[in-house]
Amino acid sequence: MDKVKGIIKLIHSLVPDNKNIRIMNVCGSHEHTIAFSGMRSLMPENLEIIPGPGCPVCVCPESDIINAINLSKREDVILVTYGDMLRVPTQKGSIRTEGKNFRMITSPFEAINIAKSNTDRKIIFFSIGFETTTAPTAGILEMGVPENLFILSSHRLTPTIMEILVKDAEIGIDGFIAPGHVSAIVGTNAWNVFSEKYGIPTVVAGFEAGNLLLGILEILRQLKNGKAETSNVYKGVVKPEGNMQAQKLMDKYFEVANVNWRGIGYIPGSGLELREKYSWKDARIVFELEEVKETKIPGCICGTIVLGKAYPSACKLFRKACTPKTPKGPCMVSMEGSCNIWYKTL
Repeated sequence: MDKVKGIIKLIHSLVPDNKNIRIMNVCGSHEHTIAFSGMRSLMPENLEIIPGPGCPVCVCPESDIINAINLSKREDVILVTYGDMLRVPTQKGSIRTEGKNFRMITSPFEAINIAKSNTDRKIIFFSIGFETTTAPTAGILEMGVPENLFILSSHRLTPTIMEILVKDAEIGIDGFIAPGHVSAIVGTNAWNVFSEKYGIPTVVAGFEAGNLLLGILEILRQLKNGKAETSNVYKGVVKPEGNMQAQKLMDKYFEVANVNWRGIGYIPGSGLELREKYSWKDARIVFELEEVKETKIPGCICGTIVLGKAYPSACKLFRKACTPKTPKGPCMVSMEGSCNIWYKTL
């Protein structure tokens, strides 16, 4: 406790009185720790810790979810996906309310078992997430999946969206806390672009409050010294090169694509889709899926919150029409969504 108090004291000493500092975290688990620990209340008034696009459920395109709903209505199909995805609202409802043949899984390996146990059905794994969940999906493809298992990929690349945020002057980011789970895959080197090209201190941190405070302290030290670097206070888990085997598998089965981020729009080179070589496993191609035009949810500002341009409390629906039990937007569904987290802590 004394060590934590010492870190907080140092943080206060490094924040200038005449300037506002904005540090963005890009990880739902980081935001969970920050919010539940009350960390923001311990910071100087002119130091903001902004939640960014750290929730893959929140940015999964509405079109992909609607396609998943429609696929689940086929009698020859069983759709499998992660639990949070079942509840994400769309103009057509959610998978749970409008889908028919679907099952919740917690690991891609469960999709293999379901396919093996249902050889008379086509099993579609609706695979979503950042690099952390892309690697296991590539892993099951490397192992060899049953002929009746197909992939509906909705994977996104974290460094690309972070670079978009840097270029947005309205956000005004002074430092990044890089996501710990993603960093374990891509390595600290993946974030060098922010310190070297944009002059923004970037620190990889773990998920305990003390470790996150060390990350914030390191960013403030760099700002004070006027020298931006990529640092790592989570060295027991994250290496400079990351997980090379996972990266090789991801590159073998997936290629970079121009994709849509819900509430944000199309971002060039920001997603991953199966390579043409494996198109026979690509549900988009096999089932001839078409893109559905995205609709805006009246009053919902999830896209603005994901970009770090507003806090959940700024939304008129927050804690009123929109709650974890009755989510109006995707940010209220997942435990990694800022609205869901803030609802439970305010």
